[in-house]
This record gives sequence, structure tokens and C-alpha cells, in this order.
Amino acid sequence: MNAIPDRSELKAAWNEFMATGEVTGTVPRKEILDSWKRCRAYGTDPFTDRIETGIGEAEKAEIFEENKTLIETARPFLESLFQVIKSLEMVVFLTDRDGFILDALGEGEIWEYCKVKNAIPGSSFHEKYTATTAPAMALRLNKPFQMMAEEHYLQVVHVATCAAAPIHDAHGAVIGSLDITASYETALKHPHTLGMIVAGAQVIENQLRLKKELETSFLASQYLQAATESMLTGLVIFDKNLVITHINPAAEKILGVSASMVLNKKFEAVVRTETILDAIHTGNELSDHELILRESIRKTRCLVSLKPISNLDGEQMGSVLFLKELRLVQELLHKVAGLQAHYDFEDIKGNSKEIKETIRLAKAVLSSPSNVMIVGESGTGKEMFAQAIHSVGAWSGGPFLAINCAAIPHDLIESELFGYEAGSFTGGLRSGKSGKLEMANGGTLFLDEVNGMSLDMQAKLLRVLEEKRFQRLGGNTYFHLEARIIAATNKDLREEIDNGNFRSDLYYRLNVFEIRVPPLRERRGDIRLLALAFAEQISRNLGKPVRGIAPEAMARLKAYSWPGNVRELKNWIERAVNLTEGPLLALADFPVEKQPAEELGQRPSLPDHETPARSHLGLVERDTIHQVLEACGGNMSETARRLGIGRATLYRKLKKYGLVMARTVST
Repeated sequence: MNAIPDRSELKAAWNEFMATGEVTGTVPRKEILDSWKRCRAYGTDPFTDRIETGIGEAEKAEIFEENKTLIETARPFLESLFQVIKSLEMVVFLTDRDGFILDALGEGEIWEYCKVKNAIPGSSFHEKYTATTAPAMALRLNKPFQMMAEEHYLQVVHVATCAAAPIHDAHGAVIGSLDITASYETALKHPHTLGMIVAGAQVIENQLRLKKELETSFLASQYLQAATESMLTGLVIFDKNLVITHINPAAEKILGVSASMVLNKKFEAVVRTETILDAIHTGNELSDHELILRESIRKTRCLVSLKPISNLDGEQMGSVLFLKELRLVQELLHKVAGLQAHYDFEDIKGNSKEIKETIRLAKAVLSSPSNVMIVGESGTGKEMFAQAIHSVGAWSGGPFLAINCAAIPHDLIESELFGYEAGSFTGGLRSGKSGKLEMANGGTLFLDEVNGMSLDMQAKLLRVLEEKRFQRLGGNTYFHLEARIIAATNKDLREEIDNGNFRSDLYYRLNVFEIRVPPLRERRGDIRLLALAFAEQISRNLGKPVRGIAPEAMARLKAYSWPGNVRELKNWIERAVNLTEGPLLALADFPVEKQPAEELGQRPSLPDHETPARSHLGLVERDTIHQVLEACGGNMSETARRLGIGRATLYRKLKKYGLVMARTVST
């Protein structure tokens, strides 16, 4: 308070307000008068003899528990402050953000008076209960506040003078208040209570902030420790004197040491790999540098990173060494990159005896380590069979990697298969690269179109299959071949051998167990099943309500020779689903392909108006239209609807094929 108001003026103003609800003079302060008006609106009795809160015991217990940290933090300061003021007969109060009294210390007549009037822990200085008080004003206005005698709304508090200050958390939010209450006469003798209480609130805020920081730091330390201990990546931390200060379990396993053996030991005594030591002494960083660790009993191949740690001034205080086992990195890559088989035998659709026999043969080698050769035309589903053998077989827990030997240039396929060490050739990754043979360890390597390999590469692959081991390009360390090999070809390899394009010794090494996948024209009984399955799957993916395939369209599909096999059929269905505007895939939704009739082993007679070059599909379309037109009694609208085409299209096709039908029903 800048100036102490005349008490007689305050008393007169209070009496006037209690009588009329208004004040005509300049006393009290606006904040006080506003509070009086709120208290009057609450219906608070200014002449009550005792503070009544109506807060139940269960609610009080919850409030005390919620503010446990504030109480524990403030208590030492309250005790220190009480030692200073107890001879002055003052009371110090601690409240929560709503004015609920959390703690209080006092002595003498004023303290006894407070207890009698229920100004004790568990009661409240909220404006609704205790009306206009310094804690209520400090909390509401979020600033220190001091008031005296008749400024209080309740007559029972006119004997006191109070000074309060809000307490904030680390984010600046009000969480409570600190208050000193004294008799009016005592307060006149000690005008500095407000400054004392403001300083006290700041001390409590600082203690809360420090406690929060310590708690945060401790939790961060615990989280960091838990994280490092559960990491698959090895972690070694050493200070600027190269003394090891921390090592996690993964690093212990990789290096073959225990924490008790290496903590507080020199880094060079534990790690002796020259590349790492050179980087430390030259101040260079390493980033996923592939190395075989000399100190590892198992000669573990790792991706090594070295990162310096600096203080706020930029001074290097130490470094962190990260060790990632390449084997674990590859396993993670297999999962993340989807290097897994997606198909099993349930996905291979067909009821024909030809496809059932192929499935039977494939299932016969599920647990066998024998090399498998899958033979079939392009589009027959050779990789689907390879994936099914992997998914259900003994290697299902490992990765499935496929490489198209014909699609990769001859000068790159060797590095793709074997991988290469760092610096092996210009344009390669600086850290080196794992090859497919290495990455497929524990799983299956599918060599698609193996006939596309050069003779030189065939000789190198043969050696790997014979020795069951291989080296990276530019390397001198052998890796054991632990992957199952499944090869596939779309050519007759015996003919390729006769032509000098394929090695006979590699052929016999790969072709231990041959599986032939029949072309679609040899399993025509499966066309309907496959077409409907593709239509259902593709329409679902594209969000189109296709329920099936019109009979005349299905007839076309069954009549076609399918040079592109199952892949071509799927492409036709996808095109039709995109084009269709009805619930059934209609004849018009499919492409008109030129196909000589002799492909089907038949040469139908052609009408006089057609040329010999007319395709068989055209004949199928002509016959289909004629049959539907006849079934509809010449009704053009019904015929067009059943065929899934427009009337104009139907008329064009009738003219094209020279079809004439006497109409029995009006069109």
C-alpha cells in the first residue's frame, strides 16, 4: 500500500456500503469496492461470526494430496519465516490457487483468534467464503496485495491487517499464495510485511523450479539409462582423456567385455580397430562405417559411428561410439523394406488338375534344402510359387529377396549378388554394400530369369553353390551361404545349353528339383475362377461396385489364348474394372485383340462378307451378339443392356458383322 488510509474513513465507507450497497466517497480502493460488490452479490453475511466453507472432508483430503509438492516445498520456508515473526504475534498462511488453506503457523493472541474463527488449514480464504481478504485479492489479481482492518468485508476480520503474494509455477501459472496476517496495531509497527511476503513467495517459486528441474533431470537420466540398456545398438561413451565412462549391454556383447572390466579404463585398451582409433586421434567423425572389429571374439561386422560431445563453449568433452551389428541392421531392413514373401499357397487360385499337380510338387520341397528350378512362360506366376515355398517352408522366418538376372546389366549383377567392400570401385558407396547373397542369409534368394546371366557370372555363381561361401568384391573375408536358392527361367535351358548360352554344370546344380508352371491356355478351366477373383479384388481396391462378369464377356475370356498368361488376364480385368459403368464387366469393357483362330487349334469358316484376316475374337463377338439378339427377340434396347453397350454401339456392330434380325418386339 502506498499510503495508509484513515481508518475512520474506511469504517464510515464500510458502514455506508453495508447499509446501501454504495459508497459516495473515494475510500476504499476500487479493487476493494469491486470485491465488496461481488461479496454482496454472493449473499455473504458481513456479520457472520465464523468462517464457514462447506467443503467436505473427502474433498479436503483430495486438495491436500493434489498440493503435496507445494506443501512440502514451502514448509521449510514457513518454519524459517515463523521463527522471524513469532515474537511479533503474526500468522503465516499458505493457500492453493483457490485460496484453500494448506498450511499455517502462528503464535499468540492473533493465532488463537484465527483458530476460533476457523482460519486454519482445511478452511478457505476464497472470496465466496471469507469475502474480501489479501489472499483472495492476490490470487484474483495475480499480484501482491495488502489490506487493513475495515477493508475486509467480514466484520470479524476488521481486527487484522494482511499482506499476500501469489506463488507461480515454472510456466507462470498461479498455484497458490503466501500470506502474513497480524493485528491492525502490530501491522502499523511493521510496515514491511508485504516486501517480506513477496520475497518469501519468490523463494518458494525458486525452490519449486529447482525441484522440478532436478526431477526432470533425474527422470531424463533414468529414461536415458533405460533406453541405452534396451538398445540393440552398442554404445560406448568416453571423456576427453579417452577414459570410458559408460558402456551399454549391447556394446558389452559385441566387444565381448563386461562393464566392470572396462569402466574407467582407457579406450585404446578396449577398442583396437585402427580405423576407429585413427578417427579419434585425427578428430574425424565416422558415420555408419562398415568394419570388422578386431577386438570382437566373433569378428563381428558392424556399422560404426563416432560422434564428438562438446560443451556450450564448443570445447570437445568426449565422444560416443555407436556399434550396430550388420546382421541386426539387415534384419531390420528386411522388415522395414518389406523383404518378405507376400504369397502362400492359398493365394494360388485354380482347380484344374494341371495347377493342382504343380502345387503338389512345390509342397514336396518345403523342408528340403535342395535347389529348386521353376520353369514357365512369362506371366504364369513363377515368383508366386517361389514365395509360397518360402512362406510355408523351413526358411519362412528369414527374408525373401528376389533379383531379376536379365534386368540388371552384366557389369552390375556381380556387385548386386556379392556386395562390395568400401573403395572397391568408382561410384560405389564409401562404406561398402551388402549383396543379395549376404542379405538373404537365413531366408530365400530367388534368381528370376537366371538364363539372363552372363557365362562369366554363371561360373561365379556355380562356385558359390559348390563351396557354400563367397566374398564381397574387393574383400578377403568369406561369408557362408546360408540362404536357400530358388531359380526360375522362362526359356528352355537345355536349348540354351545347346546354343552355348548356359552352362550345363550350373543347370544341373540349380535344377535339382524342377517345377513346371503351366501356361493359362493349358488350364482353361481356371480362367473363370481367376477372372472372378481378380474382378472382386481389383474392384474392392478401386472402390467400384462390380459384382461379376457378363456371360458374353466371360465367353471371350475363355476363348482367348492368353500369350501373357495370368498376368495378362489380370491386366485385362483391371482395365475392364476401370472402364465399366455397370455392376457387371461387359464385353465392351475388354480390348479387341487380334488372335488367329489357329492358336486355338480351330479354323472356323468365315461369312462371305468377312476377310480371312478377321480375328477369332471378332467371330466370338459376332456369335455372342447374334445369340443375345436372338434371345431378346430382336429387342435392341434389351440386347444392348445385356451386352453392356450402348444402342449406337450395338447398331455399329450389327452393321460390321452383317447381322439382321427380324424384330418381334418394338424397340
